[in-house]
Amino acid sequence: MREHDARREAPKQLRELGEKNEASFHVIVLGSSGGPLEHNVTGLLIRAPQTKWRKSSMIAVDAGSHLANIIRILERQMPPSSEHLPPADYSRTLEAGPFAGIPFPNISAKANGLHIFREILHAFLITHPHLDHLSAMAINTPALEYGREAKAIVALPSTIEAIKNHIFNDWLWPNLSDEGNGVGFVTYRRLIEGGNPRLGSGDSRGYVNVCDGLATKCWGISHGKCQRRRVSLSGHQHNDSFGYTGDYTFPSRRMSRISDASHDYFAAVAQQQQQSHLPSQPYIHGTSAGPMTPGGSGVPPTPGPDPNYLFEPVSSSAFFIRNDATGNEILIFGDVEPDSVSISPRNHVVWEDAAGKIVSSSLKAIFIECSYDDSVRNEDLYGHLCPRHLIAELTFLAKSVINKRKQHADQMTGIDQRTQSTAPVVPDMTMRQPPSPTDLRRKRKRAVTSLNGESTLVPTLEIEEPTNFDGTASGLPSTGPSTANTGYVGTRATSHTHLHQHSRRKTSREVNSHSSTASVPLTPGGRAKPASIQASPRSPTTVYSSSASQGHGHGGQSSSGPLPREKLGGPLKGITVHVIHVKDTLMDGPSPGDVILGQLRAQGEEIELGVEFNVTHCEDSIWI
Repeated sequence: MREHDARREAPKQLRELGEKNEASFHVIVLGSSGGPLEHNVTGLLIRAPQTKWRKSSMIAVDAGSHLANIIRILERQMPPSSEHLPPADYSRTLEAGPFAGIPFPNISAKANGLHIFREILHAFLITHPHLDHLSAMAINTPALEYGREAKAIVALPSTIEAIKNHIFNDWLWPNLSDEGNGVGFVTYRRLIEGGNPRLGSGDSRGYVNVCDGLATKCWGISHGKCQRRRVSLSGHQHNDSFGYTGDYTFPSRRMSRISDASHDYFAAVAQQQQQSHLPSQPYIHGTSAGPMTPGGSGVPPTPGPDPNYLFEPVSSSAFFIRNDATGNEILIFGDVEPDSVSISPRNHVVWEDAAGKIVSSSLKAIFIECSYDDSVRNEDLYGHLCPRHLIAELTFLAKSVINKRKQHADQMTGIDQRTQSTAPVVPDMTMRQPPSPTDLRRKRKRAVTSLNGESTLVPTLEIEEPTNFDGTASGLPSTGPSTANTGYVGTRATSHTHLHQHSRRKTSREVNSHSSTASVPLTPGGRAKPASIQASPRSPTTVYSSSASQGHGHGGQSSSGPLPREKLGGPLKGITVHVIHVKDTLMDGPSPGDVILGQLRAQGEEIELGVEFNVTHCEDSIWI
């Protein structure tokens, strides 16, 4: 019995992953789970090893778990507390562990954890304002009372507005910020989505410094949808506090929550609702604004929808973090849903940006959630990923990398040919003329025809090669990720082969003849988009194979069996995907992380992504 208790109480060996020498990033995992246990929810510490633990040389990305787990790591090598004050010249440097190399001025783990929190940590980068990503940050703020500077909360404006209005508001938690007559323990720093183009130069353009040695750029992404109820204050017990008399109807969730979305029609929705105070129709309860997706089943719309219920996207963020000294980067996602099921698909913008960094060999690792295994249906993901969807997202990234490498190779080939040629080159001015409106309409309609057919399950991505105005391949590099509306919203198709062979051959007459049956994306008003914004000729198109049109949560397989998957040849070789936010079932049996890791590796190897997978554990030390 005593031996059993000793084994149970013995601390497990901490994992250390990666090569410490010449690493650009040191990531300490303070929380790796998405719940339901409160002691191990999302939280990361990140620093540049070149800064040698200097003051303000570390950031936290999310803080569902924070100071308590810092102290728990330190307790492995020092006493939890001390009744004695340290001598004036006291200093202790740990030789091993995640915090090795820090000259600690205190005796106990608690006091030294406070030292890390006050002196070395500079800022919190918050992906979205859900409690499992910021609860520890709020609880820890009283420890800043005797510090000498405010901690920065760095996020997109909608996230900061939610924290300001719903956390540090003197109701849910004291206003410890420096806005709204707060006490100034924390300060808000609002980011521009996609980076600030007036800051930095070269590859670092758009990035803003967030601590000594690290800079960041942020993109908005989607974390599912929520139902928004229009409520009336008439007769409400707090009516007097609002200063209104009589009935006043207002949205219970702030529309500014989606102000970071890059899609123009979401801004139109917000403006329309503010002007008319009438609900729009795209996300009415019981209806679907988009095509069906892997693992999903068709649900007939509810007749006579209640106009008081609407859906709106839940916003999250993805941070590119750059080492100023080496130029290397990592990408960290907040909670995220697949583009194929989203009412506001935005992942493709991040992947296009990441693809260019992979081609230039600057992006080294991706931290992304995978909350559930593939036994979970689409309807039960609640804005999260599972292996089949994460593989689909990474497939889009992989094909974007392939496309960019081909464009780069074609461009270099053209340069070599021009260098070797001695004959005078007469420029073809027709190549420089803008396309006619007829050409643009024809190309857009071709893109729309790729949306025909029935929804199926296994996503493969066909990326259109940019073409010149005469229809030939251009070989020019992409202009970079666009924040405009694109065609990557999850489409329907009879099969990949059918689209590949026929979608580009249809004439405008054929397109018009099928326009009544095409699955055209809807506008916020519930109408089909005009041809000018349905799809871009350069937009990647999601094509779902017919191998699993009716699957429900078993890897997306139909009774007829899966079709062979395309082999990609390892375009993501050298990239490690670190899985975070795994939901613990608290049940006996294999751990959810092990199940998810097995499914990811099997599917990734099947299509030859070339990527390595790792499921993070609390207290991991990762060198990148």
